[in-house]
Amino acid sequence: MNPKMLFILILSIITTLFHRDSDPDNPEWELAKEEDGIKVYTRYIKDSEIRAFRAEALMEGKLSAFVSVFKDVENFPKLFSNNQYSSIIEMQDTIQWHYVITNVPWPLSDRDGIYTYSYKQNYQNKVVMINIAADPDRLPENEGLIRIRKVTGQWIFEPVDVNKVMVTLELHAEPGGSIPGWIANMFIVDSPVKDFKRLRERVQLDQYKDKKYDFLVEY
Repeated sequence: MNPKMLFILILSIITTLFHRDSDPDNPEWELAKEEDGIKVYTRYIKDSEIRAFRAEALMEGKLSAFVSVFKDVENFPKLFSNNQYSSIIEMQDTIQWHYVITNVPWPLSDRDGIYTYSYKQNYQNKVVMINIAADPDRLPENEGLIRIRKVTGQWIFEPVDVNKVMVTLELHAEPGGSIPGWIANMFIVDSPVKDFKRLRERVQLDQYKDKKYDFLVEY
């Protein structure tokens, strides 16, 4: 093991021991990274080696444009940095099921998963939420891929002006297989920053503007 990887391993172990001394039933979010207006927080989840994360950033765009980006499942590889392939299984106005293959660094096996996105809006404050859940048995497992079976989280889009939205993602996932927790925890800090930068760019594309959805009321 090279010195850099050894340092990361030791730092991860020390950090893990420190945080697990805190109350596991009431963990606090701690800022792990801040870059280009994007903040990523993490916290430990009881009985899990994998931390949950929360990423947030203020972005320009209409609520409908953000919804449109997430309805465009086939282009998820352009949105999410580790997404190799995405396809829609079923889509309704406020719920969608999609299949995703996620790249994992060699020599580990790639992952796949079936996810449910449920859309809803609070019509008083206009906040839009997309609840995320795994639906691992909706399709048969594929040889050579490890099925992700546990994912919970939500995207939150809070309008603060006519064309500005506070975007938040809270997520906890168990990648399955033999990925060490300390390696997985490294990715949950860097990946959201990359993905938020991509979202900030994609929401400005013409193909996502001026979309209308029956369940959605703009700012």
